[in-house]
Amino acid sequence: MSGAADELGAGRARRPWRKARRIVLGVVGAVLLVGAVGFGIGYWIWPTPDPRAIAAETNQSVAVLHSDRTEMTRIVPSSGDRTMVEDLRAEVSQPMRDATLAAEDISFYRNPGFDVAGILRAMWAQATGSAGGGSTITQQYIKLATGADEHSYSRKFKEVVLAFKVTNELSKDDILKAYLNTAYYGRGAYGIHAAAEAYFGKLPRDLDPSQSALLAGMVQRPTENDPAYDPEQGRARWEYVAGQMRRHGLVDATADMRLPETRGRTEWKQENTTGPAYHVRQLALAEAERAGFTEDLLQRNGAALVTTVDAAAQRAAEEAVADVGGPDLHAALVSVEPGTGAVRAYHSGSDTIGGYDWAAAPQQPGTAVDPVVRVAQVRGGPSAVWPCDGRDCAESAQVLPIDPDSVRDTAARLGLLDDETDRAEVAELLRGEHPLSATDFATAYATLVDGHRARPHFLAAIVDRDGREIFSTTPESRPAFDGDARRAAGDITRTIWPKSYPRAAALESGRYYSMTAWANGFTARHATSIVLSAADAENKPHPLVDADGRPLAGESTAEKIWEQFMIRVVE
Repeated sequence: MSGAADELGAGRARRPWRKARRIVLGVVGAVLLVGAVGFGIGYWIWPTPDPRAIAAETNQSVAVLHSDRTEMTRIVPSSGDRTMVEDLRAEVSQPMRDATLAAEDISFYRNPGFDVAGILRAMWAQATGSAGGGSTITQQYIKLATGADEHSYSRKFKEVVLAFKVTNELSKDDILKAYLNTAYYGRGAYGIHAAAEAYFGKLPRDLDPSQSALLAGMVQRPTENDPAYDPEQGRARWEYVAGQMRRHGLVDATADMRLPETRGRTEWKQENTTGPAYHVRQLALAEAERAGFTEDLLQRNGAALVTTVDAAAQRAAEEAVADVGGPDLHAALVSVEPGTGAVRAYHSGSDTIGGYDWAAAPQQPGTAVDPVVRVAQVRGGPSAVWPCDGRDCAESAQVLPIDPDSVRDTAARLGLLDDETDRAEVAELLRGEHPLSATDFATAYATLVDGHRARPHFLAAIVDRDGREIFSTTPESRPAFDGDARRAAGDITRTIWPKSYPRAAALESGRYYSMTAWANGFTARHATSIVLSAADAENKPHPLVDADGRPLAGESTAEKIWEQFMIRVVE
């Protein structure tokens, strides 16, 4: 009797679980049914993209604007009709086709247009806000064709439906051809014909494995993966693609693959801009790409980049460096807004479009690092303050005690060193031999003004063709000093610069022998760094000389540029 009762009780206990299971199965079934119906409807109503129509839609220039939304320059796509690949196997080399598969979708010739594991990874990335992808080449072609790059489940669903439809309607070679004809490779180059010309001055059929690995890796991040723009990132991406080619047997294991040399970034087409505007444009574009807005996407949607650069401050910067004499002399200028990190003026030190960016180039600072040591001593207590003023500190540095740990901590707080920097690098900094850029110094002085270290940035917002904001930059900053960071910064600056410069400004100059000269300083709204250097046509440094070949008084020249610029921007 008790056994029957136990069975009856167990049966009743299982009933709620059976009911729950039926509900779950019913919900899953309903979702699958709705998904299947939606898939079928989408397959029927959404048209297959036409590569030639897509090519015609991409020729829109992207305006690059000052902070007041007046135009600075434009990103202009390659002129003329796009040359399209007609016969994939005859017009595109085998290494280029293989490299594309290795970089983007090794299972391309086997999958149905999408990859289930990749879709699940993308859904997880969307749900968690993490980085992730997994799109096949077919899906990427659909994304390029539709111009839809927003992170949403509906966009991903449409992408999968069309990828499946395209796979059923076109051969794999035709899909790969369409992808190669529509992909954006950077440098204003759309399609593999333009890309081969832009980077190597070749036809696609003549690309070797090393060149192919570079081009195949460009599509992911068309600016930052360019070795001519970011050598470290460009090499890392090339090595990844080359490694994938070796791993999958797409290139002989004994093949001598090396990172290839490319043409100059602007050599293949005429740029209608200036040297400083070109560099601002590229830096803002790189930030847009990191935010998910590629140049290709911007051009498809007729969007514009709003930079942080102030039009009047930029004019003042260009006028201030215009009178620097000497054919190989470069005066670079960076002015950063304290608290936000917004770059208000930027001169790369080169008037050549696509020339070397001396404002971002690390160079030996020499005695320009002395104020960092003085800040470290002020933070150590009033008794540790150096009894020196300005350039006299260079001699004092040889006799006054210096705490390397305090200097390392202070330099890290100002963004001039990493937190993990070893003592050897601190010693190098104290000797003035640790390379720093004008951007580094401008950021450090902005930190001293506000007490918060903000990442320098050039991109303020992205607007659509109607001027509506579709993206805006949120300044990234963190306290540089303990406690009330702003008050701590004020105490430090008042101690080190008790006699403020006219118009409530502070100026420090420095030099590294006769090779570089610096002028760094701040007002409440502008932290500005000037670096003066000289180099030959191959960017090899040499001593500072004037137009007549005589030694140049570098510090006084840098100070003059700084004063002229700061007086203008303060007014």
